[in-house]
Amino acid sequence: MLRVESVSYKIDNRHLLKDITFSIRNGEMVAILGANGAGKSTLMKILCREKQPSEGRVVYDAKNLNDYSAKELAGKRATLYQQNTVSLAFTVQEIVLMGRYAKDKGNTDSANKLALKETMEICGITHLAERSMLTLSGGEQQRVHLARVLSQVWDNKEALLLLDEPVSSMDMLYQHQTLAIANALSKKGFMVVCVLHEINLAAQYADRVIMLKGGRKWWDGAPEEVLTSRNIFTAFGVHTQVQTDPRTLITQITPNGLKLDAAVFNTNLAGYYNRRSLKERFISYRDEYPARPLWQIAETLGVTPAEIMFEGLGENVILLRPEMEAILMRIEELGLVKAVTCNENCETERIGVYRNFSKQEYITLFLGEDIDLRIFEDKWKTALAVEDKGKESLQFFDSNGKNLHQIYLTGGSYRQAYLDLISEFKQKDQSAPVIEKRKQKYKQEKRDAEIDIIDFHQSWNTMTDTHEFYGLIKRFGLTRTQALRLAPPRRAVQVSLESFRRTILHCSDTKIPIMMFTANEGCVQINTGQLSNVHSNGAWLNFSERSGGQTRINEDAVHSVWHVVKPTADGDVNSLELYGADGNMIIQFFGERKPGIAELESWKQVLVDNLGQSSR
Repeated sequence: MLRVESVSYKIDNRHLLKDITFSIRNGEMVAILGANGAGKSTLMKILCREKQPSEGRVVYDAKNLNDYSAKELAGKRATLYQQNTVSLAFTVQEIVLMGRYAKDKGNTDSANKLALKETMEICGITHLAERSMLTLSGGEQQRVHLARVLSQVWDNKEALLLLDEPVSSMDMLYQHQTLAIANALSKKGFMVVCVLHEINLAAQYADRVIMLKGGRKWWDGAPEEVLTSRNIFTAFGVHTQVQTDPRTLITQITPNGLKLDAAVFNTNLAGYYNRRSLKERFISYRDEYPARPLWQIAETLGVTPAEIMFEGLGENVILLRPEMEAILMRIEELGLVKAVTCNENCETERIGVYRNFSKQEYITLFLGEDIDLRIFEDKWKTALAVEDKGKESLQFFDSNGKNLHQIYLTGGSYRQAYLDLISEFKQKDQSAPVIEKRKQKYKQEKRDAEIDIIDFHQSWNTMTDTHEFYGLIKRFGLTRTQALRLAPPRRAVQVSLESFRRTILHCSDTKIPIMMFTANEGCVQINTGQLSNVHSNGAWLNFSERSGGQTRINEDAVHSVWHVVKPTADGDVNSLELYGADGNMIIQFFGERKPGIAELESWKQVLVDNLGQSSR
C-alpha cells in the first residue's frame, strides 16, 4: 500500500500543496487531475522522492519512503517523467535495457531478454529496436521510455508505477494503448498513479480520480462520483455535459466549448466591432449561442433585454399601450399558450390556458390547472408583441428593462385573437420607451443583536399560513436568508446542493408530485405535477414535467440550499429553497398541496430519506 499522510509543500511561505492525504492499494489505478498550477507535478515529484514534503510523509509498503535505499526503491517502483531527454545516440533497444540496470547481478540474461522483448512489443516499438533515439518523433520517444520504465519492474507483480503525463505527445491510438497497459497491469496487482490532463481518458481507464485545486485535494472517488459538471467547472472553469454511456457505463465528458470575438481582445480589430449596431451585435451573438436566453445575451452585450427588443420596433416588434390589467384580462382568449417566467438563474415554462383571472389588492391571479401565476402588476411597465423566427409572443418588462413574463403562441392558440389584441392595444408612438437602468439595491442586513429573537421565534411558530412569512420578515426588517439563519430550532436548516439533487431525483423516480415556485420582482409562476426527467446540461439542472413543463436552474449560481418548515392551519409545511450569493431566491420547492389539505406524507418522507434529518 502507498499512503500519503498530511503532505504539504511550500516555497517562500507559499503552499504548493496543503494537507494532502490519500492511500492506494495494490490493484488500483488512480488518476490525478487538476488545472495547471493545481499541484499535480509537485505531488508526483514527492511520490518520486525528487522533493521532500515540508510537512507529512509518504509511506510505501509500511516503510517511510525516505528510508529506502535507491537500489531498493528501483526494484519496487518505476517512474515515467513528464520530460525524458536523451542527448546521445543510444539505440531504442539500449534505452529499454537501461531499465534493467538496477537489477541484482544474479538476474539472468534470459529474464532481461524476455522483459526487453515483451515491453517493446506491447509498446509498439519492436520495429524501432536498432534506430537511434535522436531520429524518433516525440511520441515514439515517449513510447520507448514507457517500455524502459515497464522493463524496470516487469518481473515485480506488486510494483508501483508513477506516470507523469505519459500520453502528452502520443497520438490517439497510443494514448489509449498506454493507459490500457497501465490498467491491465493494475488488474494483476500493480499500483498505478497517473497524472493526466485528458478527463475522458481518466474516466475510461482509472479506478479512482483524485482532483486537486489550489494545492488541495478537493475530491477523491470513482470517476462517476468525481467527474460531475459542477466539480469540473470548479476545478477547470469549463462548462461541460456529463453523461454515462448506457452500453459501457463509462462516464463521458463533453466540453461546451468557448467562442471568442477577436475584436474584444485585439484593439486593431475593435473599430468594426464598435461601429456595429446593437441589433447587428445581438444577431451575431445569438447565431453563435442559439440556446442562450435573452437576458443572458443582454448581460453579455451590456444592455437590458428590453433594449434588444426595441431594436426590432417597426419590423418584428410592436409596442403596446401599458394597460396591463386590460391586456391580461384578454389573454384567456388566446387559448393554449406557453407561459414563461425567469430570473437570472432560473427559467420555467408551462403550456396551458390562462384561466380564472382575479385581483386581490395589488396582486393579479391566474389560478388555472396548468397556468398558475401571481402577478405584481405595478412592476409591469412595458408590453411588446414580438415575432421572432416564426414564434409569436407577448413580452412584459419592468422599468429597468428586465423581462418579467412571456406568453408564446402554440399550435393550439387562436392567432386571430392574438392579432385582435395587438390591433386594439398598439401604441400610436412606436418609439422606444426610456429605460431607467437603476442599479438594484440589495437590502443590508440588520445586526443580529437588533432583532428581538424571542418575538421573532414566537411569531414564526404561530403562523397559520405560509403566505404570512413575507409579512413576518418585513415586520422584523430581515432579509430572507437572515430570517432562515435566525429561525427557531429545526425550522430552517442549511443542506447541501447534492442532497437537494438526490431529493429531486427521488421525487422523479417515485412520482411524488411537487410544486416549483419561480419568481422575479413582477411575477411568480407555480408549476405543479410529477417530474419525468431530471438531468444536467453544463451548469444547468433541467426538470421535465409529465405535463410538458420545463424548468432549469443554474447550479453554479446556487450559494445556499435551505430546508424550511413553516406552521399552517393544516400542519407543518416543508420546503426546499435555493438562494444565490446576493440572497435572492432562485427557486422554491414544496410537495403538492392545497389550502385545507395536509402536506403529502410522501414529500415529508423523501426529505427525511435524502436530507439526513427528520422533517417536522
